[in-house]
Amino acid sequence: MPSRESSYFDSIAEKFDSRYNTYDKPAGKLRVKRRAGLFRDTCALSPGMKVLELGCGTGEYTFELAGLGLSLYSTDISTGMLSVALKKLGPRKVHFFAADSCNLPVKNCIFDAVIGNSILHHIDVAMALRQAWRVLKPSGRIAFSEPNMCNPQIFLQKNIPFLKKISGDSPDETAFWRFRIKRLLLECGFSEARVIPFDFLHPLTPDMLVKAAERAGSLFERLFLFKEIAGSLLITGVKKA
Repeated sequence: MPSRESSYFDSIAEKFDSRYNTYDKPAGKLRVKRRAGLFRDTCALSPGMKVLELGCGTGEYTFELAGLGLSLYSTDISTGMLSVALKKLGPRKVHFFAADSCNLPVKNCIFDAVIGNSILHHIDVAMALRQAWRVLKPSGRIAFSEPNMCNPQIFLQKNIPFLKKISGDSPDETAFWRFRIKRLLLECGFSEARVIPFDFLHPLTPDMLVKAAERAGSLFERLFLFKEIAGSLLITGVKKA
């Protein structure tokens, strides 16, 4: 699976932003800023902290995180995607390196936090979480944003091959049921494990409707049961000291 994912993303790296990214649209920009903010707040990120970003892709979240003054290490299995990210970051100081998130070439207990956006659903999640636990310092934190299998669109997109292909999904990616991923966090040694459904703002929301959709989404996230079909899951945990 790692080699297939690497080959797939290498093949689309140069056209990824123009064909598949929605980050340059108002809804997409809001989604990026919100997730970066959730990572910052959940992991209590502050200048000088040593942070590992898994699956940085073309660097949209790397760009946001680099502005926090972190000692940021960003990795991706695709050298093609890393090449695009390097061009995008310009003078911002980030340590990029190619690696499989399930087999990190990194020493034990050296990072204050491990974070990532839409990476775990591409890989063996148990192996990746165990690697994250290994490289974290005691009391270090993780924060990931991942697709929610309870969301109707995501359920169809991840399970119907035709929809998966036209959406630009890679062959091996999936989505997560929140109670299963929480159980896995505990099995992998994390305490304070939380998996929170969030985000009803679709990346393709028309510009004129973004503000209204954002307000409605904020309400839906507070409604019991309805919040379960939100588009994303915020996955967090702490390595016991």
